[in-house]
Amino acid sequence: MDRRWQQIQRIFCFFILCLSLSGCAASGPTVSLDKSQDFKEIDSFFVKSPLNSVNPTLENSIAQDITSALSEKGLSSTTENLADVVVSFFPYTETKEGGAQLNIGLGTGTFGRSGAIMLGGVLSVPVGEQFTDYQNLQIEVINKSTVIYSASGSIEIESNDVIAVQQALNQLVLSLLDSYPSIKDK
Repeated sequence: MDRRWQQIQRIFCFFILCLSLSGCAASGPTVSLDKSQDFKEIDSFFVKSPLNSVNPTLENSIAQDITSALSEKGLSSTTENLADVVVSFFPYTETKEGGAQLNIGLGTGTFGRSGAIMLGGVLSVPVGEQFTDYQNLQIEVINKSTVIYSASGSIEIESNDVIAVQQALNQLVLSLLDSYPSIKDK
């Protein structure tokens, strides 16, 4: 019986470890790339304004950041009619509830000659409410109505300062387009 209990504990610990590692892996950008697309054939792009236009100033900044990032990859910006691909982006904000918790362990037990009785538990007490704002962004590169590159990610908004948000979004755009294939080596 004791050996079986140890096996159950090992399996449980392994399961918890896997869950915690998968939570860490989900925090970076998510990128999808069409492997059948020859990206060296793409020379030009057009950045299309989002359909859900909420903040034109922020959207113009994102469009400029996308243009700069793709230009660094060797592509040139042009009009929609002349572009090889159209780049669309979808910014949105999200508020997640979180907060600090104080964990208190409670327990009692009796250990006797013929057996043991244990009683225990953990009590989690919330300490204040916290809400965290996130700016999410999805970028898609579309070639003839087919999405050939898609990337999405989010950043935590730590301040309501517009300049700080724009700088953070600039870093997000760079991280989302980092995996886009460069054509400079054509």
